[in-house]
Amino acid sequence: MVLTWYILRQCLSSLLLASFSIIGLVWLGQTLRLVELLVNKGALFIDFLYVTLLGVPFWLLIILPISSTIAATSVMSKMQQDKELLAMSAAGISPIRVGLGPMIMGGLITMFLMINSAYLMPVTYSQYKTFMTNLRASAPIIILQEGVFIDITKGLTIYIHHKESDNVFKDVFIRDSRNEDMVVEIHSDKATVTIDNENPSIVLFNGIRTQFSDTSTKAQILEFESYELNMTQKSVSNGNRPQDYNEMGIGELLTKNTSNRQYQNEMRAEGHFRLTAPLLALSLVIMVIAVFLRSRFQRGHYWYQISIVTGLTVFIELAHLTARSMTVNFSGLFPIMYLVVFLPLGIGFLSLWQPWRKEVVPA
Repeated sequence: MVLTWYILRQCLSSLLLASFSIIGLVWLGQTLRLVELLVNKGALFIDFLYVTLLGVPFWLLIILPISSTIAATSVMSKMQQDKELLAMSAAGISPIRVGLGPMIMGGLITMFLMINSAYLMPVTYSQYKTFMTNLRASAPIIILQEGVFIDITKGLTIYIHHKESDNVFKDVFIRDSRNEDMVVEIHSDKATVTIDNENPSIVLFNGIRTQFSDTSTKAQILEFESYELNMTQKSVSNGNRPQDYNEMGIGELLTKNTSNRQYQNEMRAEGHFRLTAPLLALSLVIMVIAVFLRSRFQRGHYWYQISIVTGLTVFIELAHLTARSMTVNFSGLFPIMYLVVFLPLGIGFLSLWQPWRKEVVPA
């Protein structure tokens, strides 16, 4: 038990280091993609943190199996360089017992990813999609420029002849066709933009509002001294926003039927992917242990072992993703995803256990 805890502690430390490093790189890539959108929409820094945190469960499904492989490889390689594996082998400690620590780590990661895949991912991705949809529907003040027709949202166009300051404009024209039953055109001498509870609105002064309707042949004209226009579309809730399959639970993905055959195949592929992807953590870790414990314990040999582990990891990950893509086109090929996961798991475990080998009992 002491040996298992000793190896497990090292694996968990390496796992945390590898996971945070990879998550940091992914987070940096997402930052470059989201910053422009969030800045243009006038979002706060807390909104940026909120959006990036919502994406973490989605990344973990890919990151944690890879980081657990890196952790197991790092620990096994270090133990081989320090001759610890050689000493354990000479002491008669079985490969299964030596590899029990990394296998426990792989099992814990697999259980966490199962929970993440079944519950956390659908909830957080749904919140992410809703937030981004509402954000894109909001009107960005920063893009309001003079001398340019700007489409603020679908059906709302603003033209500014002169911009006095960031939120004060002269000679403004607005065409609002967001309501399908009518079109509104507004001319005003002056306008200001205000934000109330992060919802931008434009207040127009000394102008004319002209309303055209399909039900009437006459235009309705209104002269005003002050008129306020909301520049945002209504927030989109989960009830009327099209649901993405990433927001569905595993059961729904595997059983729900839709009229769109291609979309249904994508749902089935995603469901099987969420069931098999967590198992990759345990499968890859056992593969690492088998490579290190069933090869020669030589000082310079670990670079060869690391190369084998890297090649097998890349091959298994690519094979799993390829199997998912194939399932989208041919739904009957989903067993390949399970084969890609369980084959290295079974081969690695049998290589460590080797039940066909009989121990030599001293006379």
